[in-house]
Amino acid sequence: MIIFLREKFIAQLFMWVIAVVFVIGSIMLYSGSSGGRGDGTEAEVVLKIDALEVVTRGDFDRMVSDRMRQQQNQRFGNTPDQKQTEKDIIDDLIKRAIEGSARISDAEIERYIRSDINRVQLYNQIGAGVANWYKFQLSATALRDNVQNLELVTDTEAEQAYQLEADKAKIKFIEFRDSDYVSTVNVDDVEAGTFFQENQNDYKTEEQVKIKFIRINPADFVSTSDVETYYTENQSEFTTQEFVKARHILKKFPDPNNVTDEQKAETEAAAEKLLKTVKDELAAGASFADLAKTHSEGPSAADGGALGSSIPHLPPGKYFGRGQMVKPFEEACFDILKPGEVSDLVETRFGYHIIQLEEKHAPTLKPFLEVESGIRTKLVQINGVDNAKEIADNLLFDIEVEDYETAIGLDRYKELSLTVWETDFFSKDDSQIPNVGSPVNYRGFTEEVFDMEIGVTKTIETKGFGGNVTAYFVATVLGKKPAAIPEFADVKDDVINDLRKKKAKESALADAQNLLNQRTDGESLDGLIKRYKAPEGATIDQKPVQESGLFNRTPGRHYVSGMGNSKEVMFAAFKMSVGDVGGPFRGTESITGDVSVYLIELVERVEPDVELFRTDPVQKAQRYQTLLQDKKVEAYDNWFAARKKAANVWIHEDYR
Repeated sequence: MIIFLREKFIAQLFMWVIAVVFVIGSIMLYSGSSGGRGDGTEAEVVLKIDALEVVTRGDFDRMVSDRMRQQQNQRFGNTPDQKQTEKDIIDDLIKRAIEGSARISDAEIERYIRSDINRVQLYNQIGAGVANWYKFQLSATALRDNVQNLELVTDTEAEQAYQLEADKAKIKFIEFRDSDYVSTVNVDDVEAGTFFQENQNDYKTEEQVKIKFIRINPADFVSTSDVETYYTENQSEFTTQEFVKARHILKKFPDPNNVTDEQKAETEAAAEKLLKTVKDELAAGASFADLAKTHSEGPSAADGGALGSSIPHLPPGKYFGRGQMVKPFEEACFDILKPGEVSDLVETRFGYHIIQLEEKHAPTLKPFLEVESGIRTKLVQINGVDNAKEIADNLLFDIEVEDYETAIGLDRYKELSLTVWETDFFSKDDSQIPNVGSPVNYRGFTEEVFDMEIGVTKTIETKGFGGNVTAYFVATVLGKKPAAIPEFADVKDDVINDLRKKKAKESALADAQNLLNQRTDGESLDGLIKRYKAPEGATIDQKPVQESGLFNRTPGRHYVSGMGNSKEVMFAAFKMSVGDVGGPFRGTESITGDVSVYLIELVERVEPDVELFRTDPVQKAQRYQTLLQDKKVEAYDNWFAARKKAANVWIHEDYR
């Protein structure tokens, strides 16, 4: 089989994927601005992994910026954690270095590419870059196979796995949420003070700074008139390319990379017969799309021979432009055929094509509103940045001679409407800088000001996603606070709140135990709950008896259907007999920090049918397959963890 006429954009997209995930060897890493961490340059090495990987500051910061932009888009604008993002990328780079470390020969790569026409096509379009990606795939697969192929599953293991899965329980339960007891808790200053003394490190503050600053935005130096002028004078930049909509039927060569004259003649003869058949059937009223599904030997046959991709400004359908198809095919579509016409045979290196041109769309000028934002961004980086930097440098001199307020009052700055701001004290890890904004949008600001001494004034260039300059700051450090344990009075409210939560958890547990202590022999939860009296001040005075669904003891999971996660409840339920009541058992803390306590009663138990497993080959096969896959994953994870631990990894102190 061959893959014919892949759209150019697919090749470009594939290369982008390679650039993101394959950061080893000859595929170049991102280049770009670092955003100024410490005094390092973009070329400074910040990560080394054995002898396989060397990453520069510029490359690494660009990867962090790109990853954070993706995360922010996925989280609807919420600011991602930069430290965690840096850690994740380092882990990814280590993983890629290890998985790409197997010895793969050029001959193996060539065989791998030639074994699939999809790979041949991409290699022909992209070149050596995709070969390096295939080398990585082969390496990762070889390492994984070497580790996993030794795993086996015994009959005993399979039967044990079946019993765990088929052994099921159902419970009734009463839930005691700690949040319902916060209102019952009183905390006085003495208790809070003692709690603070016992947990001082939980309230330790990081180093903090307070800044006075003026922000100069490069965007303020680009007007709508500037954008309109650029649009008018550079219209070729905003003119779409010519697009066509076409379908084809392919009669392919047996092997497009090694076709003999005899094979070529046979294929041409078959294609001539096919052409006559197609034209006869078209004349009889058949659609070209249906004929392509029936007769084409190309990968687009299932789509009626359609080629290309959707284009936003064109009607629904697939289109392609010049440069995306091989030359003979392109010439037929763009230079010879008219919409509605069907070609004679068109020969390419893949075989013979019968082409129907459906539509042709001439180049069009994109509307101003569609491209305005992109032009503005471009002009800001071309002109706005230089103007903002010049203003910032001049302001720095004037502030050092005069002061902030006097400087911005000078005639040369009046039209800029500059404002003097001050921050409150903030730390390096704060997600928002007071009166500045997110550190993600002003990369470099935090690092610079924490390196400055009190009273020092300097110009700071900040960058955002993609390395574009977002602002220039003229900033002065007004004060610094070292990392320290605060005075109790400064964190009193937080301490009281934390202690109230702690005591609420204890109250929930005590309330559950108190109710259980009232139970008589053989009494069910339905009977027990009738004697329940909520503590004074609790937000809920009645508690229902709830019922779970059936759940099993799936390894690694502690989910109780209809209740939630609780390791204690799960293990207790399978040790109980029907009618037994037990507790209190703690649940797993939720994402909001709440923890529930449960009293439970076992109401149903489904025993595994071991004889069914032993006599039903389908049951056996399912358990063997699932367990073998689990063992393979575990074996590889263990191997990888050991390999990672043994790796010689050096990380620059800025990113540790």
